Amino acid sequence: MILVMIRNIVFLVLGIIIGVRLTDLVGYLKLNDLRASEKAALLTYPVATEEHLAIWLRREVRILCLVLTMPSAHRTKAARVNRTWGARCNKLIFMSTKTDPHLNILKINISESRSNLYAKVRTGMSYVHKHHLNDYDWFVKADDDTYIVMENLRLFLYPYDPESSVYFGCRFKSSYSQGYMSGGGGYVLSRDALRRLNLFALNSTTTCKLNGDSEDLQIGHCLQDVGVIAGDTRDFQGHHRFLPISPWDLIPSIGVGSWTDGYFFHKPNRSDCCSASAITFHYVKDVEFEFFEFFLYYLRVFGLHRTQRALPSRLGFRQMNERLQYWSHQVTDNKG
Repeated sequence: MILVMIRNIVFLVLGIIIGVRLTDLVGYLKLNDLRASEKAALLTYPVATEEHLAIWLRREVRILCLVLTMPSAHRTKAARVNRTWGARCNKLIFMSTKTDPHLNILKINISESRSNLYAKVRTGMSYVHKHHLNDYDWFVKADDDTYIVMENLRLFLYPYDPESSVYFGCRFKSSYSQGYMSGGGGYVLSRDALRRLNLFALNSTTTCKLNGDSEDLQIGHCLQDVGVIAGDTRDFQGHHRFLPISPWDLIPSIGVGSWTDGYFFHKPNRSDCCSASAITFHYVKDVEFEFFEFFLYYLRVFGLHRTQRALPSRLGFRQMNERLQYWSHQVTDNKG
């Protein structure tokens, strides 16, 4: 009789334990389903607004920004970057030769000169590779007179795998087959591109030497040598999204006779100014940072309707490789 009672109690306790565990399992599965459905809802309109998608993208597409500056520009250009578009980076680091209590500066022990820009960028790339490689997905290099629409950059980068060997920017022609990205227009490296640059290129004594040549040209050479593909950032109408010149030189259209004529890898569409999803502008003067902030983030036009946009689909492994192969075989159509 006692044995039967003990057996019944044991079975009862086991039943309770199993029931609790099954309840936990069902709850966990439901939570996962909920998270998946929430993500699916975010990826399709009109459930999520663009504002909500942009907030979500800030967590999903993590960007570290490296900005070239100098002590004389700390309180002017660098300060404006710091309080405008730079504040929308997931992390912002300035590369300068002196520290500043008001800026997050990576102090580089080198004299300030144009011929040392390449050395400064190499040092910056080495630092973020050592300390932040796995904390972020994409790594931007820009100047302190560059303006970046970070929301558009995240939207553009979203479909691409940061573990692919690719970098983006305004593509210029050079003696290297795939050219290079304009430094002033800003360029962005994937996590794998940054890894390859540091593990293989910057350690090379033959293909990626430290010299006084142009920073953007040399970084482009180094990246090509280690198999990093130069991506195409134009929109479907052939408009450039990364622009190495001032907005005032773009409106109403990109003029003929500019110094850029012989540089663009892809001949620009001159029918109008630039892409509706433009990402960067260069040679932005002091007060123009405030102009961008006002017209992009504050001014609202009553009655102006804009179509709700959804996020593009993420590329799978095969699709990403096909895109990289396509980009790697592109040739310049700008014979100027």
